[in-house]
Amino acid sequence: MKYIIILILLFLQNNIVYSQKTIDSILNIVSQNLKLLKNIKYNNTRELSYSSENYHYISKWLVYNDFQSKDTITGFKYQIDDSTSKQIYNGTEKFYLDKKNNTIQINNHPDKESFKNISPLYNSITTLKNVLPVLINRKAAIKSLADTSINTKSYFLITFNIGKYRIQNLGNGFDSMTTKYNFIYKIIIDKNNYLPFEVLQINDSNNDFIKTNFTNIETDINAPSELSWYYSTYSNDYKLTKEKKTSKLLSIGSLAPEWKLECTSKDKALSLDDFKGKVILLDFWIKNCGTCIQSVSKLNELQQKIKDPNFKIISINSYDSKEDVLWFCEKHQTKFSVLLNGKEVAEKYGVVGFPTIFIIDKNGKIIYSNIGFDNSIQSVVEKIIKNAL
Repeated sequence: MKYIIILILLFLQNNIVYSQKTIDSILNIVSQNLKLLKNIKYNNTRELSYSSENYHYISKWLVYNDFQSKDTITGFKYQIDDSTSKQIYNGTEKFYLDKKNNTIQINNHPDKESFKNISPLYNSITTLKNVLPVLINRKAAIKSLADTSINTKSYFLITFNIGKYRIQNLGNGFDSMTTKYNFIYKIIIDKNNYLPFEVLQINDSNNDFIKTNFTNIETDINAPSELSWYYSTYSNDYKLTKEKKTSKLLSIGSLAPEWKLECTSKDKALSLDDFKGKVILLDFWIKNCGTCIQSVSKLNELQQKIKDPNFKIISINSYDSKEDVLWFCEKHQTKFSVLLNGKEVAEKYGVVGFPTIFIIDKNGKIIYSNIGFDNSIQSVVEKIIKNAL
């Protein structure tokens, strides 16, 4: 009987149903702790695992954030180190040190957009610092709380289902998504200091996840030396290179550059010249791109809908291996020609984002271009193609 009682008590202990008030109370403590930070230093490990797309990658950084500056675009300064690079934002300039090539790239006038794609800031402590106050008051978010343990240490595990929204990189808001699945965030909180230990981003459709760990956390510590924040300090060891200018898509009315590339479905190359006198939809894409995946069904639909022999969809992959491209085509059942090794061709066309589409008329001139291919332009694209036939 004694053992039965112990088992019942253990069961109840591990299956506590926490009230919404308790969840919000814990989150408020975490949010307040993050808000009061002067600075923080930690090891950041991010694991990307997209089993649905045959992709897995782990990155590691040493991150230092300073939240005391009030005159910065982002609300903080940072120094981020890894084995190949060092990234610094001192509140005015943003610069990147390439340790392999000993080069330094400087952005003297960064805007908020330029911080969106910095990987160590994705689902970071800074992200949580900014987004937690919003999440706490977001009525549409479904929240739950449980206890969990890692290496015998006990933690809080708070889960957020925020529907078809994704937390922005810096945590300043949410991006509305067109996915079929909902975005779920699991935040593991250290019970000793009420600071985040891990953020796990998953969905309710497949096993894909992004996991970010924060270890060796130090708070309110001595800042790096003042000179370490300025690019001039590194000028003796690193050669200055100009930041690459953003390419512009080839203008409407310009002649489409010629190309000749290997085709996945044939043991031969195809060239633009092979389709002289036809209307071409040219699609530039890469494998690990959610929007590229979503566009396949729309391109398949367009190929089936416009059966005119003078219309052709040509899809050019920029740099993925032939094995990865074949895997992608089989998984997503592409019904159009797919070409390989198109990086140089993409550069000729001014492609900087994926997917990017061009429509080329019978005379070889570009009559339409757009970065992205979704429902908002599908009817426009169809109309332009039909008018050009």
